[in-house]
Amino acid sequence: MQPMPPFHPKSDLTNTSTRWSQWLERFNQYLRATNIRDPGRRRAVLLYQVGPEVYEIFKTLPDTGNADEYDTAVNKLTEYFEPAKNRIYQTYVFRQTIQGETEILDAYHNRLRGLAKVC
Repeated sequence: MQPMPPFHPKSDLTNTSTRWSQWLERFNQYLRATNIRDPGRRRAVLLYQVGPEVYEIFKTLPDTGNADEYDTAVNKLTEYFEPAKNRIYQTYVFRQTIQGETEILDAYHNRLRGLAKVC
């Protein structure tokens, strides 16, 4: 099985939290597919697969737990990449969203559902 692509936090700063959530979801599927269950090994694989850029960020975070605390590492990275969201602004963005001229209804519906999650 091929390794996961690294997460690049600076590639698109407008939706880092969404991209992080998607990357983490795919990573958890990767762990399930490779049958990695030990928390210490899961954490080590996470910190390796996430890439050097995020690993350097992780090293600066406080209270990341010990070497066998996978959930703590994930929670700290998630806190970093998903700062407090402005719900009023997110609601405004949701209400201003219109279907693109070439966008099919299913794609528009999926986009609205994604926006509704953060309202």
